[in-house]
Amino acid sequence: MRRRWSEDEIWAWYTEREWISGFNFVPSTSTGGVLYLLQEYGHDEAFRQAAKEIALAAGLGLNSVRVHLPFEVWLRQHDAFFAHLDEFLALLDGYGMTMMPILFNDCVPPRSAFREPVFGPQPEPVPGFFGGTDANSFDEDTQFGGAVGYSITDDPGMERHVERYVREMAGRYGDDRRILIWNVWNELGNSSRGDMSMPLMRKVFAWLREEDVTQPLTAEVWGAMPDGGGDYYRWLHDPRIHSATERESVELSDIVSFHYYGDYLHAKRFVAYLRRFRRPLINTEWMHRPLGSCIETHLPLWKREGVGSYFFGFVNGKTQFDVVWDFLKPYPGIDRNLWMHDIFHDDFTPYDKDEIAVIRACNSDKRLPATAHGRRQDVDHA
Repeated sequence: MRRRWSEDEIWAWYTEREWISGFNFVPSTSTGGVLYLLQEYGHDEAFRQAAKEIALAAGLGLNSVRVHLPFEVWLRQHDAFFAHLDEFLALLDGYGMTMMPILFNDCVPPRSAFREPVFGPQPEPVPGFFGGTDANSFDEDTQFGGAVGYSITDDPGMERHVERYVREMAGRYGDDRRILIWNVWNELGNSSRGDMSMPLMRKVFAWLREEDVTQPLTAEVWGAMPDGGGDYYRWLHDPRIHSATERESVELSDIVSFHYYGDYLHAKRFVAYLRRFRRPLINTEWMHRPLGSCIETHLPLWKREGVGSYFFGFVNGKTQFDVVWDFLKPYPGIDRNLWMHDIFHDDFTPYDKDEIAVIRACNSDKRLPATAHGRRQDVDHA
């Protein structure tokens, strides 16, 4: 059984690779996310569109995608799930791109608002809502201190399916160079879930290591608070680890990943804070124009600091990632006329040509800078 990678092992792994410059991929033509790409129905059409978007990304020099894999498709359409995932991985590999798969997720709506995943034709988007649906985890009542988010992994008897899924994924892709890193759990503790998912997350880490996967494992720091509540807007101005769940996430992870949607000066401060863990850093979600997280300022920062990068969104469409999260709409200073995420319109014209120029410039040479190799000696995990 593998153990957590040592500092020397993870630094050797990180520095022998080129700088990670990627994005969070969701097909623009579906409100159902990657389910639309991996399900049986309409796959050929979904794949053709995805192929166009991946080709566009490769043309910018982007070299990796982070993808929420739909556990429900594996559960209900097992063979199609693997056939279509293999096809997508082959597409990425053809462009020299890798994938960071996300296995499970705590950014979920409450049980009262939960809707079963739609297999078949995808529903049309509801105008004005992030993600294209009014049943999401981004309204003020469910985001902090409100109703507890619901995950299918909460259901009695589901753990045996989760274990089989994890072990099957590890057996099939655990030594596959196209899989860069396993993102074990997205935003553990979000949607007022606290430590509900922690026992199962520990097991998923253990199962992957028992299966001897050769890629690093991670669960990110994202802004969890000690009581499961808090003020996200305030956290952006004091970004650090506040909760036991995030401390344990870092302790389980081989590489330190994080989400940060705040401004440039606080982003620099957060990177300096996370350096104390003496492991390479990857920002797996960022780019939020209304909050001051912008391509022109932040991508050069990640490059200069040797921080891996996956900005959120790509081609705008039915996902409506341009719409600001509901819970932020009342905040003063939020300019809702700015797109929140995405860098291209649905016809592939840029939202801002200057952003595209910065992406191309940063990706023109993906050798890691010397700053990526440094490790602070004044370690303080408090």
